[in-house]
Amino acid sequence: MKTRMHSTLIRLVGLGLLLGACSAAAPNAQPTPDPELATEAALDDGFGSFLEGMVAYDALRLEPLAAMLTEEPPPFLLDVRQPEEVLAEGHIEGAVLIPVRDLMKRLDRLPAYDTPIVVYCGSGWRCTIALPALGALGWTDVAVLKEDSYRGWVAAGYPTVAGLPPEAGALDAASPDPAVVARLDRSFSNIPEGWGAVTVEQFATELAENPDLVVLDVRTTAEQAENGVIESDNLIRIPLEELIRRKTEWPDDKDATIVIHAGTDHRSTIAMSILWSYGYTDVRSLKGGLRAWTAAGYPVVEAVAP
Repeated sequence: MKTRMHSTLIRLVGLGLLLGACSAAAPNAQPTPDPELATEAALDDGFGSFLEGMVAYDALRLEPLAAMLTEEPPPFLLDVRQPEEVLAEGHIEGAVLIPVRDLMKRLDRLPAYDTPIVVYCGSGWRCTIALPALGALGWTDVAVLKEDSYRGWVAAGYPTVAGLPPEAGALDAASPDPAVVARLDRSFSNIPEGWGAVTVEQFATELAENPDLVVLDVRTTAEQAENGVIESDNLIRIPLEELIRRKTEWPDDKDATIVIHAGTDHRSTIAMSILWSYGYTDVRSLKGGLRAWTAAGYPVVEAVAP
């Protein structure tokens, strides 16, 4: 009995080794997928779809919003300012308040994917940071209030309500990919002080003093040819619409110092938000864009065809 059991044990061990060897050599064995790569591919798809679907860069003026608010149903209003600002300055009636740094943590407060959403903030900067992320997560009808956003709304005499809006309840109307939300939350939770804005004076100083500064121009080729470019040894020219398709042209170093500009600062702030989402740590948008740069007397050079 003992001899037979020993012989059986040897056969079983040998069979296990043989099966293990066959398994290791199996030509159809698939490697374990990398979740970070899968998430980045989802970001590529989301941001790519958002950029392709933009209409007038999803910017909304004050008067059209006022007209939209008289319709039934009105658009969903998302206020991304800080609570202390809203408490001091009031809000547009019906708005839901979610500060931009907290946005990814409170997506359950947002409506269904196809509901029209208008995002606003103090000047139009922070709502533009929010815009591409919401588009990448699946919301298909998002616009940002420009013309100085809430500040412009007040200056134009449109009605406001004092204090904070009522606390919004969960709608649970959409189901964005949790892995993509987590990736975006890393960048949104760490939006720097100053919201990533750089003035033309600061930019001019850095351009002169930092030979490694990367300048990313996201205007169209036609705009560059007509209005010139800011001279830099590290100039990258990618129209905003092509930003995801031409990812291989982005700097390899995700800690590189990058300043993005466009004609004004709307497109460059969209691009800044996108690069943050991919883990770039030192990206800023030029406040006022090329228009502010030339108005301040700084030079441009002729755009050579790429």
